[in-house]
Amino acid sequence: MALGTDQMTTTTLDVFRPKVWAKETLAALESTLVMVPRIKHYDRDIKSYGQTVEIPNLSNLTANQKVANTQVTLNGPTETKTTITINQHYESSFLLEDMAEAQSAYDAAAEYTEKTGYALAEKMDTTVVTEITNNATYSAGAYGTALNDTTILTANRYLDDAKISSTGRTLAVTPQGKQEMLAIDKYVRYDALGTGSAIVNGKIGTIYDLEVVMSHNLTVTAATPTQNNNLLFHKEACAIAIQKDVKFESQRKTEYLGTLYVASALWGVKILRAAAACVIKC
Repeated sequence: MALGTDQMTTTTLDVFRPKVWAKETLAALESTLVMVPRIKHYDRDIKSYGQTVEIPNLSNLTANQKVANTQVTLNGPTETKTTITINQHYESSFLLEDMAEAQSAYDAAAEYTEKTGYALAEKMDTTVVTEITNNATYSAGAYGTALNDTTILTANRYLDDAKISSTGRTLAVTPQGKQEMLAIDKYVRYDALGTGSAIVNGKIGTIYDLEVVMSHNLTVTAATPTQNNNLLFHKEACAIAIQKDVKFESQRKTEYLGTLYVASALWGVKILRAAAACVIKC
C-alpha cells in the first residue's frame, strides 16, 4: 500500500534545522605589502612638526691635476635639494552600534579595527609604487611579452651604468611576473642555484644579488594585452617620511548609541634618485 504524500522532509521540518555559524570569520583577501620597508625613510625628521622634509643633494667632486707652481683648483658646486611634502592624509573608520555589537557572536570591533590598519598600510604601499612607477628613468621589456632573463639583466645593467650600488636592490614583480619568472628554467634548477627551494616553495629568493618579491600593489592596467609594471629599484630610489604612523582611536557616539572607530596616518613620498629605478614591462 502506498504511503501517500505526508512524509516529513527538510521542508516540513525546516525549523528543526539550525544554521550553524563558524567560530571564526573569513577575512577579506589582503595584498602583499613589500614596498615601504624597502625604501629610504625620513620619519624621524618630521615626527614632531613641519610640512616638508628638505633633503640636501650632495654633488660629486672632481679631481684636478696639480701643476707645478700653481694653486689648487677648488671645487665649488651649487647644491640643490629634494623636498618631501607631507600631504598624504588618510583615514579608515566605522561606527558599530550597541545593538549590533551586543548581539554579534564575534568581536566585530577587533576584527574591523585590524582591517582599518591594513587599509592604511596598503594605501601607503601603493603611493610608493605610484611614485616610483611614474618617475623611474628607465624602462625595459614590453607589454604582452613574458618576463625573461635578458630583460631583467638589461634593467639591472641600467642601474649599473647609472653607478647605483648593487647592494640594496629589489625586484618587485606582479603575480603574472612571478609566474613567468618561475617558468624560467635557470631560476628554479637545482644545478643552477645549488638549491631546489624555488620549485618547492614557489619563492625565487635572490638572483643577480636582487631580492625578488611579489607585490599585489604594483601597477597593472587592464588592456589588450594586460600591462604589468614590475619594478627594479634601489632603496634610495624613493623616500617616505611618515609623520604620523597608523593610529587607532575610538569615541563613544551617544546620538548613534554606538562607538566610532577611526584609524589614520599622515605621510609623504618622493622620488630621490630616478636613475635608481627601472619599470620592467610584461
